[in-house]
Amino acid sequence: MKKIGMILPALPGYSETFIQNKIAGLISNGNKVYLCVNQSKTHRFKFPAQVKVCSMVKVGNYIQICLSMAALILLKPKRCIKFIMLERKSDRQYLRIIKNFIISMHILKQPLDYVHFEFATMGINRENIAQAMGALSLVSFRGFDIGLFPQEHPNCYNLLFEKVDQIHTISDDLYQKALNLGLSKETAVTKIPPAIDTHFFQPSSEKQIHIPLRIMSVGRLEWKKGFGYLLDALHLLKEKGIEFTCRIIGDGSYYEAIQFSIYQLGLKKEVQLLGQQPPNEVKTSLDWADVYVQPSIQEGFCNAVLEAQAMGCFCIVTDAEGLSENVKNNETGLVVKRRSSKGIFNAILEMLDMHPEIRENIRQNAISRVQNNFNLSKQKNEFYQLYERVELRKRSE
Repeated sequence: MKKIGMILPALPGYSETFIQNKIAGLISNGNKVYLCVNQSKTHRFKFPAQVKVCSMVKVGNYIQICLSMAALILLKPKRCIKFIMLERKSDRQYLRIIKNFIISMHILKQPLDYVHFEFATMGINRENIAQAMGALSLVSFRGFDIGLFPQEHPNCYNLLFEKVDQIHTISDDLYQKALNLGLSKETAVTKIPPAIDTHFFQPSSEKQIHIPLRIMSVGRLEWKKGFGYLLDALHLLKEKGIEFTCRIIGDGSYYEAIQFSIYQLGLKKEVQLLGQQPPNEVKTSLDWADVYVQPSIQEGFCNAVLEAQAMGCFCIVTDAEGLSENVKNNETGLVVKRRSSKGIFNAILEMLDMHPEIRENIRQNAISRVQNNFNLSKQKNEFYQLYERVELRKRSE
């Protein structure tokens, strides 16, 4: 039984189904999973016995920090000494070493075979943990961590890229970005895209184009999801006299801004903000929709688009990072330039003008591709093989 540490900022949230799916897959393969989180928030998921939650000591709780530090040093003295020596070898000052030790204690005390930073940002200032523990280190590239974070923090991954044993990327685009950031081509990399429950997400009936046209989108209401561009495209549709109804599922800090845009663009009758919805309700809306639009500015891959394709929606997405790998242009949907309301508008018109047989072929191609390539069973096997490969490769070195 492998002991796999998943290093996360917090327990899986509402939209992080990819983490929940991975946990379930690892457990079904006989592994024990340690969720090492910075904060343990209240969550709606009940984890099985094979999952242990390990939370970082709360910053500011000095008594608890001192007690945890003393206990770790007594229990794992060699590991602690090695960690400090590796930190010094990395040219870090003692104050930084102490801080890094504190934010790593909840990981260092676990009996891990693998330390997997599920987001690259989680590896910053924890680059030496795996080596100190005698474990193997892995880093996942998922989107924000590679697409946005390094722009404000240049060279933030230099040491992490040097120390990592294995890279996991969800798209070729993110891997290329990492190479541009300094990742060596010699570092082992495996692409495992997200996956969905294709038994749950499948069309219940044949799709048809309704009047009014039924449009849908899912995502956190944040700037990078680009909902403003979708609303501008819908405004152009309304000006052209095309009747439609649009449902947007999700919540976030941009709720009021999007709500005001809906009012300002005169779309109150056409656009509904439904907030967060459970999977059953998302599936119901996908069954209702004719076309699904993902207007993102930045996007690692997007499970919601996989779900929409699996449900038989005609998908229109931007070329933001992994989206152009998620949807194959003119094969399983349409891909447009990001930040282009006109592009989304024209794609909807193109979809409406398509011969029904061509539109149906694209829809069926999308359903088939998701069922064959993005199912949970395939992903579970790929992660199992990933951990096996990195261990075999390390033994042969």
